[in-house]
Amino acid sequence: MNGAGRPGGRLLRAAHLPPSRGRSGAVTRHSGPRALALVALATAGCATAPAAPPPLAPLAERIEAVTAEPPFDGVHWGILLVDPASGRLLYERNANLRFVPASNMKIPVTHAALALLGPDWRFRTTLTAMAGPDPDGVIAGSLLLTPQGDPSLGPPWYPRDGAALDSLSAGLRAAGVRAVRGDLVVDVSRWDSTTVPSSWMVGNLATRSGATGGAFAIDAGELRIEVTGGTTPGDSASVRWTPFGRGTFVENRVLTGTVSEGVRIVTSYQPEARRWIVEGRLPPAASEVVVRAQRDPVRVAADALLASLVGAGIAVDGELRILWTPDEARQVIPEEGTPDWAARVELASLESPPMAEIARAILEPSQNWMTEQVVRALGAELGGRGSWSAGFRVMSEFFEEELGIDPADLHFRDGSGLSAYNLLSPRALVRMLDDARGRPWAEAYRDAMAEPGRSGTTLSGRLGGLEGRVFAKTGTISHVNSLSGYLVRDDGRELTFAILTNAANLPAAEVRGAIDRVLRAMAEGG
Repeated sequence: MNGAGRPGGRLLRAAHLPPSRGRSGAVTRHSGPRALALVALATAGCATAPAAPPPLAPLAERIEAVTAEPPFDGVHWGILLVDPASGRLLYERNANLRFVPASNMKIPVTHAALALLGPDWRFRTTLTAMAGPDPDGVIAGSLLLTPQGDPSLGPPWYPRDGAALDSLSAGLRAAGVRAVRGDLVVDVSRWDSTTVPSSWMVGNLATRSGATGGAFAIDAGELRIEVTGGTTPGDSASVRWTPFGRGTFVENRVLTGTVSEGVRIVTSYQPEARRWIVEGRLPPAASEVVVRAQRDPVRVAADALLASLVGAGIAVDGELRILWTPDEARQVIPEEGTPDWAARVELASLESPPMAEIARAILEPSQNWMTEQVVRALGAELGGRGSWSAGFRVMSEFFEEELGIDPADLHFRDGSGLSAYNLLSPRALVRMLDDARGRPWAEAYRDAMAEPGRSGTTLSGRLGGLEGRVFAKTGTISHVNSLSGYLVRDDGRELTFAILTNAANLPAAEVRGAIDRVLRAMAEGG
């Protein structure tokens, strides 16, 4: 039983008192002579001063006034609020149960990355050869690209259209390279070739929220397709896409229609051909832009790199080769630690921002694609393979062994939270958040969270009046809404909280509103 007599919640608070309603609608409590005195004061009036406001209801009653109110009484709530400074449990409701967390999954991913790789750790993408260019700028052999799954090769650090690759090509040209007599070899063998977590729904795969990458991927895994009508009805429309290379990643079947027909553009993906089909009609000279997940991200990036090199005036005589497996890589690349490996010359490279900045770019706007890249990078760097399974194994071992989290409280199936198969308990989330408070990167992590009123974050339009007092991660998928993070109470004390809701069968905006009311109740103290 909880402090208000309902199952599923508990509060360390004063004795139970009979309820009444205050002006704000919150449950308040009075008893005995004090209640009579308050009534007498209210009825008699006061000529010199207004009546004192009713006392604040206990915290459990304020929270449960929200969760017990129809239709929110039909929602599965998981709530935990603790005071980390004193170690006091202030409120809990189903804190030991497991919930689908939606984008609250980004909390364990970023926490593990900062703790295990470090806030200053950076991804590197390098171009090497067995020897530098000759006096004429010619590389006699092949050019090798060695990536690490850098999620920063696109917005917000680079504009779209493969700008990161153009920077890499410019670095190669600055190193004096004008031609490559061999192949352009892209080594992605440390990562597996899977591009979609197994638990994602088919409906997610087309949209930018379902974009994924690989060991080498750019532009947030998105393909920007622009369709422009021809001169007269019946003409073929033109289609261009970015990032652009030689590959036929888009097939145009769009015709120019009449003005009265308007714009009717539809897309579909052909897995066998590895391309998007664009069909429909649009008026003469009209333009329409659709954004789709690349769905073949490594090939898109590799092809765009070759186009970028040629565009920078660097001829490549050989072929574009992608090394997908360790066996393929061993046949082409010298073994690490051998003299041939040591003799390789680095000609150009790109370095990502530090992991702390990447974590901020993930948490503030809830960026899915970057999160999936970080999970697989954890696997590649610490688990022997750039796969979701290896990344989740690294994460689970860390949380279980170092933080003491019950393994039953963790079930990871993707990093972004798009999967409905993930499971986290409120107590696991609060344990992670509390652990982060004691890390050297604590302040950076708190600042990386969304905040009320802060533009570009998922809380920019929520929780007005709590600006500078809430630092949290939101989460929303079908029938799931969540909010977990740090809250500065009215008295200035910082608390750690997790609020998870499942199976609401209500509009997400309504559930978010109820979550916000719960958080406001927490902020008042008591």
